[in-house]
Amino acid sequence: MLNFCVFCRKYTPFHRIFEFCVYISVTQISISMKFITTLALSLFLSLASVAQISQKEKKALLDLYSHTQGDSWNIPWNLEDAPTTWKGVTIINNKVIALSLANNNLQGNLPETLGNLKNLKVLNLHKNKIEGSIPETLTDIKGLKVLNLSFNKLNGTLPSNLTQLFALEYLDVFFNNLTGELPEDIGNLTKLRRLSLYSNDFTGQLPASIVALENIKDVQISSNRFYGELPEGIIALPSLKRLSLFDNNFSGDLPENLNSKNLEELSYHGNSFNEITTAIAGG
Repeated sequence: MLNFCVFCRKYTPFHRIFEFCVYISVTQISISMKFITTLALSLFLSLASVAQISQKEKKALLDLYSHTQGDSWNIPWNLEDAPTTWKGVTIINNKVIALSLANNNLQGNLPETLGNLKNLKVLNLHKNKIEGSIPETLTDIKGLKVLNLSFNKLNGTLPSNLTQLFALEYLDVFFNNLTGELPEDIGNLTKLRRLSLYSNDFTGQLPASIVALENIKDVQISSNRFYGELPEGIIALPSLKRLSLFDNNFSGDLPENLNSKNLEELSYHGNSFNEITTAIAGG
């Protein structure tokens, strides 16, 4: 008996149609199994990739969590989940490259193991309740571009090897209780764009090397205890847009062409600058 086969477009014996349908079904099952196998393999590799985050980096994150009362954070981490799900943690190619936990109620001290986040580019812990000193080990993170520890309760001095962070572009530590002097070789931070140290208890003279910061746009060092004359050449910094010096103990002459720089912000009151040059510089 012949039957019309829609696949063959002709009349075909029934047993041939049945064999063809079986072939089609088996082929579809084979394709489906291949798809499922490929999908499962992709998921496995993805999970394996997450699991390959180095133990040192994971321990650094866990130490930060425990040292700063993670369970009391505004948005705590679920430690049973993968680090890729943790708020503020950015992971690319199995490496932690950014840690941004601003305004998240961190309380306590920063662990020394933070220095094990060797691939970190951004560390932003702005506006928390972090106490103690800045770990020296942070200067082991040679590729760090952004260091924002502002609006906390930090004390002590800046890390002694801070000027070895040659990639650093933004240094924000304002509104803390930091003391000491700026490093003499601060000019080594040639990529620095912003130096924001206001409302601390820094002292000493501004290092002469500060005039080597050719990319600096923003210098905010008000409300400290800096003293002495401004380094010669500071006003000639080619990228400078904001200079905030008020409420310190600076003395001597202000550069006469200070006002001609057309800075977006210039504040120098509350110091002991020469009155005549202040009047001239102020325009």
